Amino acid sequence: MKNDSELKRKLVSLAIAAFVVTIGVFKNEIILNKQHFSEVNNVLAMESKNTYSIEDDLNNFVDNNKYVFNFYTNMFGISLDDLKQAIINDNDGLRLNYNDLGNTNNYYDSLDMNLIEYLFNLRKTNSKLFNQEYVNGNSYSKEYIYGLISYFSNIYGNVDSKVLSSIAYIESGNLRSKYMMSVNNIYGGMSSKGLLKYQNIEFGVLSYVKMMSKGYYGKGLNTVEKIAKKYNPGSQTWVSNIKSTMNKFNDMKEVNDINTLINLK
Repeated sequence: MKNDSELKRKLVSLAIAAFVVTIGVFKNEIILNKQHFSEVNNVLAMESKNTYSIEDDLNNFVDNNKYVFNFYTNMFGISLDDLKQAIINDNDGLRLNYNDLGNTNNYYDSLDMNLIEYLFNLRKTNSKLFNQEYVNGNSYSKEYIYGLISYFSNIYGNVDSKVLSSIAYIESGNLRSKYMMSVNNIYGGMSSKGLLKYQNIEFGVLSYVKMMSKGYYGKGLNTVEKIAKKYNPGSQTWVSNIKSTMNKFNDMKEVNDINTLINLK
């Protein structure tokens, strides 16, 4: 019996020793794995920092969206090189965020809206980058101008392109007012100095759609009747004229692709 008890104690001691050794080995493996994982991450981070180039990233992004970038640089009157350098400067060498090109913490679903907001802000902060020579709007086709209204209305989303097209139709005589078109004003917008002037037809239409989106539809003025109270409060026939004109645009196809728009010129 004594021998059996002694044997059992030895077996238990051996089992405990084996368990302790196993735990020690397992802990060492965890420590080594953690060290290895940390080293790999550090290497990857260093490689990423050393190999990433915001210039290359931006150039590739622009090349993949060249028609959109060319359209907006021509509209705002800024060179593509100046635009890219401004974006790089605003990102301060960080990784480029395609939905927030200006590193503003505002994220945009579309590249168009991203560029529009960025370029409007850039023009305020660094106007010297922009060439604001005037182009006579009489040289463009009606299809292109109404296509611009449709295209920008799709970008802003909260406006009705048929209503906006009808307003432009009534205010400009179906885009036949030579003076209004010469200053790229299709909607009759006025300032204290007279008819507002825009540098090109694209900028004029964009400004019109943006104004309607933020100053009218964005404030709940989303019907012809509500728009009229602010837009043309003294007229008794404006509402009926706009509504009857809307029928002219029933068959107008929406323009939501930049290449389709450009082909309408």
